[in-house]
Amino acid sequence: MRSLLLVLIPVVMAAQQGTLTVSGRTSQPQPPSQAPETKPEDRCVIEGQVFSAATGEPVKKANLILRRADVSPSSGNMPTSYSTATDAGGSFAMKDIDPGKYRLSVTRTGFVQGEYGARGPLRQGTTLTLAAGQHLQDVNFRLTPHAVIIGRVVDEDGEPVANAQVQAMRYRFTQGKKQLQPFGSGSTNDLGEYRMFGLPPGRYYLSATYRNSMMYEPTVDRSASQRPDEDYVPTYYPGTTDSSAAAAQDVAAGAQIRGIDFTLSKAHTVRIRGRVALPGGSGTKRTMLSLTPRDRIGFFNMIRPVSSDTSGAFEIRGVIPGSYSLVAGFNDGDRSVTVRQPVDVGSGNIDNLMVTIQPGMELSGQVRVQGETAVNLSDLRLSLRPRDPNGMVFGPMPNGRIKEDGSFTMSNVSADHFTISIFPIPEGFYIKSIRSGDDDVLVTGLDLSRGAAGRLDIVLGPNAGVAEGAVQNDKQQPAVGATVVMVPQEKERLDQMSYYKTVTTDQYGKFTIKSIDPGEYRVFAWEDVESGAYMDPEFVKPVENQGASVTIRESSRESLQLKLIPAEAASASEKGKQVQNN
Repeated sequence: MRSLLLVLIPVVMAAQQGTLTVSGRTSQPQPPSQAPETKPEDRCVIEGQVFSAATGEPVKKANLILRRADVSPSSGNMPTSYSTATDAGGSFAMKDIDPGKYRLSVTRTGFVQGEYGARGPLRQGTTLTLAAGQHLQDVNFRLTPHAVIIGRVVDEDGEPVANAQVQAMRYRFTQGKKQLQPFGSGSTNDLGEYRMFGLPPGRYYLSATYRNSMMYEPTVDRSASQRPDEDYVPTYYPGTTDSSAAAAQDVAAGAQIRGIDFTLSKAHTVRIRGRVALPGGSGTKRTMLSLTPRDRIGFFNMIRPVSSDTSGAFEIRGVIPGSYSLVAGFNDGDRSVTVRQPVDVGSGNIDNLMVTIQPGMELSGQVRVQGETAVNLSDLRLSLRPRDPNGMVFGPMPNGRIKEDGSFTMSNVSADHFTISIFPIPEGFYIKSIRSGDDDVLVTGLDLSRGAAGRLDIVLGPNAGVAEGAVQNDKQQPAVGATVVMVPQEKERLDQMSYYKTVTTDQYGKFTIKSIDPGEYRVFAWEDVESGAYMDPEFVKPVENQGASVTIRESSRESLQLKLIPAEAASASEKGKQVQNN
């Protein structure tokens, strides 16, 4: 069987150079700007030590990576990263480092990966600003030992279940919603035993799922005798199929928790049978299908995918009643097309479900740069990302190279609702407008679910805004490692992650945010905040008066002095949100 890959994130590659016509004139593109060679006396040094947060002992053989945080991806070259490892005493030193802004991370077997200056695992750390010739000392880490959960999975007869998938999940923010997301997983062996490691401390919910394979295998039940429609369903610890009744496990740093056992049992499920109609001329007769709950975001929620047979018939078993998105698609090497349709599942089986995959559309248009600025457009790529948070596609994510004159054509585009993005946008630029025929689709997205769109006209503005400033705590001291977030205030932008700008302050409490889309923002500085929490209006509401309002206009450079929101305030916001949800 042909092996196929589910692509969830667009892959963007570097482009070639060419000639660009902008505003009626021809401009020979400039080669990528090369940073001048740093003088030996201007190179920097970083020294520090890594300790165990549990014992205070030095950690040897820890691996450190220093990555640039202030180099635009459109600069023409990948920025240099620096690496080293700690010695027997847990000490490290990096030399000959170019001046600039950096982020420093460390990994070690037996510990949770961390960033320098982070308040804990899964948090962003401090941006390190290195001035010319600076020798930065006492850059010390305290690594958190990882936790381990060990247990066993058996079936209703007490027999071991091999290849069962066990997940440790935590509530995290995704698209502004608090949802269970996996933070560790393990697979059982032939004895039904599993071991999950690398877990940061926290509160987890555990589940076990009988999932033989994620391969697309066409199977249809042909049992001679009628069997009840039963199947193994996800089981949550300590033994329930209802996720809301799952018991939380508080896991401490370095803990080894044993005896977290599961007994899988079968429950009444629904079977979906149907047929897929492929467009004429497709080079394959098989279709891949998957079913994902519409009220939950994430690839891990997907029911085991299936493949149709050569006649297009398919069968999905083990479906629990609920609202789903059915995704069907094919990839014959030359083209890939995906269709998505809602399916509401009740207590009875569904038969004769018809899924029709229409031929892919052709999408063409033009990218223009406002003004007389010369930009090498052939370095850019246009990408379409499904608007649906569970927007899985079969085959490559729709994307295409922009030509030297700014024109582009994309073939075999599925009938879906997309967000349009361009990568990499040069520093200081932003997408000013996107029009499909007479429609403005910059914020609303390109909806092709009802048919082909008009020619796209995309304008890049060269005058994005900049915000810079400093953050102080209640003692008028620089707030090191604070998370600064620019939250858009226009209602139509609130659910668009691209309009949220985030950065962390450096060791002096200062920050700079570049390439900001013009608009209205409210800027917050949190001592400790979970990534994505600021996209939830209910989370932000209790600290609304602690943010600073700012209007970003074209070419504006705004200076901000922010007050730190203490970690306790963010925690109170989160507790209030939980009470409201309950």
